[in-house]
Amino acid sequence: MLYPEDSLSFKKVQMQQERIYIQLYKGFAVVKGSYTFKNTSNENLQFKMGYPVNGIYSGGETDLNQITLDSLTQFKIKAKERWLDLIKEHHPELNHNDRNVNPFSDNWMVWHMAFAPNEIQTVEVYFIVNTNDAQVRKGYNLENRNAFIYLLESGSVWHQPIEKGNFYVQLKDGLTPENIQGLSEGFSFKFNEKYQLFAGNKINFSPTSADNLVASYYKKIENFDFAKHTAQSDKLFNAIDELSRIPFNELTYNEVELGNPYEVKSTIGGALPGLLTIFVIIAPFLIIVALLAILIWAFVKWRKIKKQKGQ
Repeated sequence: MLYPEDSLSFKKVQMQQERIYIQLYKGFAVVKGSYTFKNTSNENLQFKMGYPVNGIYSGGETDLNQITLDSLTQFKIKAKERWLDLIKEHHPELNHNDRNVNPFSDNWMVWHMAFAPNEIQTVEVYFIVNTNDAQVRKGYNLENRNAFIYLLESGSVWHQPIEKGNFYVQLKDGLTPENIQGLSEGFSFKFNEKYQLFAGNKINFSPTSADNLVASYYKKIENFDFAKHTAQSDKLFNAIDELSRIPFNELTYNEVELGNPYEVKSTIGGALPGLLTIFVIIAPFLIIVALLAILIWAFVKWRKIKKQKGQ
């Protein structure tokens, strides 16, 4: 709900369920989101729905942190099994007072939606994202990795709660669980070896920053050609459609160690600025202590020499 003129529809539409399918490749990820919305009112509703392309969100760690998202590619949307047209132009009238996102620009994917009274609709989105340029920073320690972020937090604008969320993360391109450095907790993820698939869920939740799904994996690929992969978007979207048709409830899953996607290894280079800061703080005290030690030593030495001369 991005536009002031749509405010009468605010909180009347509930996201009853979302099914999020994610395929992780080396350097990029493909996403299909299937959302079930219900008009909880007895009114006809017409409004514009938006998907953020650029923005800064708070992260899911207990420490202060931010997640920056940028550049959804090959984005397309359909409802009632019909592809919808995106509104192309920029929109200065967008309501940027939403506490969830601080946009870099007016660069949103926006389309028209209409609901009959009490109508239920399924909306499906597809897009590709570059994961190769991710950085995970903690303090002064920094690692270049692949990372994928799915922001459940943005779903808080709908009538709450979201009754059910299913999340499926499939490893492609030869990736294995050993290549996953961290995957968000809070989804009860389990692993199916046949499909190299993590499956998780959430029930009756109102999403906050702690609910964002973050996957940290593999390593940065030098001279990565993202455009080469987006040129095959039809093939990639067909593959994720195949994933969405898997009978997930019939699969066998195992418990798996997820790791922390925010974790960064401490290095000497990363520790050095902190050590220098500590040194700057305590240096005056060290200097004073050293001067006192020199003065005491000189005084004791002087007394000793004077005593010897007196004898």
